[in-house]
Amino acid sequence: MKRFRSLAVLLVLALFMGGATAQTTLTTYYVIPPTNGCDGVWAFGPYSALWSTCSGPYTWFFDPPGCVDGSQWGQPIPLNVVGDTILMDLCSQPCDFLFYADTGLCVVCICGPLIPTTVADADPGIDLSIGPNPVPASAPTLQLRTTWSGPLFVQVLDLAGLSLVQVTVQDGPAELDLSSIPAGAYLLLVRDERGRMRTHRFGIE
Repeated sequence: MKRFRSLAVLLVLALFMGGATAQTTLTTYYVIPPTNGCDGVWAFGPYSALWSTCSGPYTWFFDPPGCVDGSQWGQPIPLNVVGDTILMDLCSQPCDFLFYADTGLCVVCICGPLIPTTVADADPGIDLSIGPNPVPASAPTLQLRTTWSGPLFVQVLDLAGLSLVQVTVQDGPAELDLSSIPAGAYLLLVRDERGRMRTHRFGIE
């Protein structure tokens, strides 16, 4: 009887795991690492994918608890959704988003290692500062001050992860024309040819 019971348990586990193998992996659009408490931002999606491959009822968790604001209590927290993008106040990394349905785990998103916001002394050429911040609407130009050599790939993203500006600039200081972008908060991503990246948050008044 005990052998049959063990077999039944294994069959139940196999069925559960079989249902849980159909998983959707969401995309991390960008990460602003936390520097003081939960002041980071984790933007991922698409939100609509949560409902395309899973059958309810639903619940979601962040692992480890406390890696996003409010999750330290071990309970699902309301998802902050803008358009088709999920935005979370990030407290620490790594951080995993796990979405469960009645078939088990069906959607995952992984917030990976920290994006460096400072540069070691061994790479003195990798520096970047911006200004003015916020950018006044009367003079919507953002100054990039850097001593990087070679091309830099520059993007401006809104809080929904939409790329509004994509340009390549060469050595030395550069200017970004933001006259077509409305007032609000934005993320600046700057990459060099080796894939090293810096991020800055800035606003337009």
